[in-house]
Amino acid sequence: MNPVAGRKDAALQLVPRILDAARKLGLEYEVRMTEYPGHATEMTREYAEENQPVRLYSCGGDGTFHEIVQAAAGQSHLSVGCIPCGSGNDFVRNFGHRSRFLDMEDQMLGQEVLLDLIHTPYGLAASICSLGLDAQVAYGIDKWRRVPGCGGSVSYILSAVQEISGPLGQKLKVTLDGQEEEGEFLMIAICNGKAYGGGFFAAPQARLDDGLLDVVLVKKISRLQILPVLGAYRKGKHMDGEQVAKSFRKLLRYRKVRQIQVEALEKEFVLTVDGECSKHRSLNAEVQPMALRVILPRSLYMEWNKTALESQAAYTSRR
Repeated sequence: MNPVAGRKDAALQLVPRILDAARKLGLEYEVRMTEYPGHATEMTREYAEENQPVRLYSCGGDGTFHEIVQAAAGQSHLSVGCIPCGSGNDFVRNFGHRSRFLDMEDQMLGQEVLLDLIHTPYGLAASICSLGLDAQVAYGIDKWRRVPGCGGSVSYILSAVQEISGPLGQKLKVTLDGQEEEGEFLMIAICNGKAYGGGFFAAPQARLDDGLLDVVLVKKISRLQILPVLGAYRKGKHMDGEQVAKSFRKLLRYRKVRQIQVEALEKEFVLTVDGECSKHRSLNAEVQPMALRVILPRSLYMEWNKTALESQAAYTSRR
């Protein structure tokens, strides 16, 4: 549990509910608080080394879940659940409303599914890696948070204004499953899941278990075009099913791939890996199929399996 995620009283509200559910079900349990960045990864490694079956529930935001994933991936005896109480909670958006993950008994009676991850040299992502304007805005938020009176959404707005006011677009070489191209891009989203950035639906049709990455490439556009494009992008309206919506086809491209490589042709780019920001000159991202055991609440498990079978049938028929 991350005691500083989201609302400050989240831990006080959740702990009694977690303890009641665990005792009612007769489970052995332990509640541990993270104390510093990276602590959730360290604790997960402890359980991995014990080599005993254990369920780890991430109580926090996407950052806490991200830390656990780094050490839980590929471990057949570890499975990870998500109890969302952060500010973004983008991972659970892949399954519907976050409220479905807040029933503690339903969580503890949940069942495991195998989900894909995005593998990069800079860490694993469960949801989305992105680079360009959106990543630059995220990178600048911490700077504005240090200014008195600029907490919360104010820091996001100020960072966005600063980035939109500066030079737009970057020259990049992009290779999608071996097909290489060069151009100027405003941003690129590499999606395992649907949403990131607190609810931007970059790839509304993406699935976490299809063995593919949904890549959205936004070309360099003028400042006058940015607001309408980002408004549609946030709501997922830039897509029409698995095709780019007609009104955006000159501005966006969409591909399903297993691997993408990006190389900066001029300045380095800002990259986010599930919200964790850093600067680089190159990126090699590839899907890591069925790499993470995730616990879905009991009420969601059957629904997810049904849609998985439907998605597989649709994919087979298209082939």
